[in-house]
Amino acid sequence: MNSQLPVLNSSEYLEVSSSTGPLLAISEQKKSGLILCKDYHAEFAGPGAAINCSVEPAYRAVIAIGSPTLAPMFTVEDRRRAYGRRIQWGRWLQRIVENPEPTIRAEKLLAGFEEFFGRQVVVSLPGEVLALLAGVFPGTIEMVRSQHWRTNRFDAAVYLSCSDQLKVTTISLEAGQREVTSVPLLTTATVSEIEQTYAVLRSA
Repeated sequence: MNSQLPVLNSSEYLEVSSSTGPLLAISEQKKSGLILCKDYHAEFAGPGAAINCSVEPAYRAVIAIGSPTLAPMFTVEDRRRAYGRRIQWGRWLQRIVENPEPTIRAEKLLAGFEEFFGRQVVVSLPGEVLALLAGVFPGTIEMVRSQHWRTNRFDAAVYLSCSDQLKVTTISLEAGQREVTSVPLLTTATVSEIEQTYAVLRSA
């Protein structure tokens, strides 16, 4: 694993099971979200989206954009709204990946993230992660990003400000603990390195 990826000791980890507590949703108070890496693809859950779904398989890694906070959904109406928001974000990504042209998929994904989070997120997210979201090869992401988003050779090395740092993260589902435990994410990190970091956080 890349030696520049620090590891935080944490006993908190994400277990997607209905027995772990109430349904959780990402707060809608600020622009933030989670990239949920699964076996062969990745999903994006934005503000308001449910993440503690009983039928959802465990994540291979979780990446936070911004500083997402979680809120428990206790009422039927709150749960319905959170599920609805997760579906909406899923449909947004689905409309992108349905395009048969890989370069257009990459362009639309990057443009969507830029519109919501700003240009710095587009140039800072690892290419392999974006490729999992768009259903393209990492090389396609880098080609499109170099053509439209990177203006000089220093862009890829720039970090976001502390409040908007990209992070590999775990999430506690323990009652009364909603903090995101995380480590910084390098632009150059591979999916394999991110998964290893996530596994260490979970097992610590």
